[in-house]
Amino acid sequence: MKTITLLSCCAAVACAAVAETKPAAAVETADPESEAELEEQGGGFFSNFWGFGNTGVYSGYQLYGSLLNSEPTWQTYLELNYNLPFSCGYLGVGYWGNTDLTDKRRATLGKWFNEQDYNVHWGKTFWFDDDQKWGLDYRTSVVWYFYPHHRNSTFTSPGHTFKQYTTMDWNHSFALLNPYVVPFLDVVHEYHESDGNLLQFGLKRDCKVGDQLTLTPAVTFVWRNSNYGWCFPNFGKLEGQKVNSCLATLKIGLDANYKINDYCSLFAKVAYCSIIDGDLRDAAEAASGAAYGQYKDFAWGGMGLAFNF
Repeated sequence: MKTITLLSCCAAVACAAVAETKPAAAVETADPESEAELEEQGGGFFSNFWGFGNTGVYSGYQLYGSLLNSEPTWQTYLELNYNLPFSCGYLGVGYWGNTDLTDKRRATLGKWFNEQDYNVHWGKTFWFDDDQKWGLDYRTSVVWYFYPHHRNSTFTSPGHTFKQYTTMDWNHSFALLNPYVVPFLDVVHEYHESDGNLLQFGLKRDCKVGDQLTLTPAVTFVWRNSNYGWCFPNFGKLEGQKVNSCLATLKIGLDANYKINDYCSLFAKVAYCSIIDGDLRDAAEAASGAAYGQYKDFAWGGMGLAFNF
């Protein structure tokens, strides 16, 4: 079972209203200040450090529009960055953790802190104008997924058998920043025996409601190749049958971020997710893999506390 946090999206929520994000997440980046502002501040080595995080309770474990756990979870993300000299962007590290709040997956993954993901990343916004209203935001990250209670187990999918306790992704996230609607694209390559590739892309917009509340509606599509088996019913109705590369899922979501002060805010999110590929829907209906995509359509949401420093 491969999981993630909303790396890009959760990252964006932490700073403004979810990015996973992520991915994640990050989906979905989170530089809290422009490079020009940081240069003006000066202040030496330590003034170039900044970070953010969030912690919240969710109705289930949702990743890339598919449901890994249909029962409540507690998820936390923390990130620390350093602004590089000569306007070379920022370099940082991040941690994401999941705890299931019920016993549904205890037999296979344990319950408390059953997933711990670590990442290193570099990011930069390439501004097209002096006002910094139009630009390309880019972030690349390597993510290690660790399942501390599943160390010696293996997972088998058609043609592949691999260790379950750890795996790794290399992610690239792009967002075309502008005052209107922001297109975004996340490219995910999983360094796993499955050697899978995934694209997550869509549109989002931040809508200010007064001085403290920001609403961010978004629509997101996920494409995966035939090797990418995480999060999806990859078995089909017949044993050993693989699902072809396809446009897999659709997610329509709304994030809300209420700013308490310059360092802390409350967030809430809700989304409708649907498997849109016919073969994947058939596999989900056949309940192949049990924990992977057994719901063809579902609503998902959560709430919590976001902070930055």
